[in-house]
Amino acid sequence: MPTVYIIIYSLYHHIYTVALDVKKGLEAQGVTVKLFQVPETLSDNILEVLHAPPKPDIPVITIDELSNADAFMFGIPTRFGTFPAQLKSFLDASGALWATGTLAGKFAGTFFSTASQHGGQETTAYTLITYFAHHGINYVPLGFADSNLFDNSEVIGGSAWGAGTVANGDGSRQPSEKELTIARTQGENFAKILNTFHQGVKLIESEKEVEATNAAEPVKTAEPVKAAEPIKVAEPVKAAEPAKVAEPTKTVEPVKEANHTEEPKQTPRSSQPKLEEKKDSKCFCM
Repeated sequence: MPTVYIIIYSLYHHIYTVALDVKKGLEAQGVTVKLFQVPETLSDNILEVLHAPPKPDIPVITIDELSNADAFMFGIPTRFGTFPAQLKSFLDASGALWATGTLAGKFAGTFFSTASQHGGQETTAYTLITYFAHHGINYVPLGFADSNLFDNSEVIGGSAWGAGTVANGDGSRQPSEKELTIARTQGENFAKILNTFHQGVKLIESEKEVEATNAAEPVKTAEPVKAAEPIKVAEPVKAAEPAKVAEPTKTVEPVKEANHTEEPKQTPRSSQPKLEEKKDSKCFCM
């Protein structure tokens, strides 16, 4: 799952309180979340004069750690309608990351805290977007994704640019339940977009691996198709020879009774003795 760094600067913990609900929304969608704060630039003496409470118990981020995240949620208190010097000092140190394009293609969202309803939550987002544009970071606004943003019955921080809270000039007002609900909605929506993007990237990479594997394997030559054997024509069936009719049995002729009166045998003329012819005789007598 993708990893989101929530990076905040919170002097009186208003931003820190909102960040905890943004974190809940992100984690509800299964992303990994780490909460950081930027380095403080004010001295301890100044913080004491401002009656600032101790810093939240979260790690201080270094500029190089930005490369380890897939996305960022920046929690920003406003200073005269723009972001405070502590966050600007941190981002101004990102020149090496900008030169190498390390943050290009990552995602970012914003949420805010102002002293009044008109303290510049939107203009603070405007000034931060210039950093996103130069790094090639994709900015994801909240839009009016939560119905509480349409509620005018009470003071409610937040805008289309992100969740927010109104702290009063002395920091006496704490984030309301409606403001925290907007913060959770922003975390959930941001995580959905991030998850969809990363699932698409994994799918594309998987398809490329399959294509590379297929290209590396030798193409098997298809075996030639054997010609179909000629169809043998069945020999015509010989007509059955007509049955031979049995020849009728010959009637045995009755044996003729022997004729006891034998007829005289006649000697053929050829077998009769010829009479000698008398030479020089004109006739002869028989």
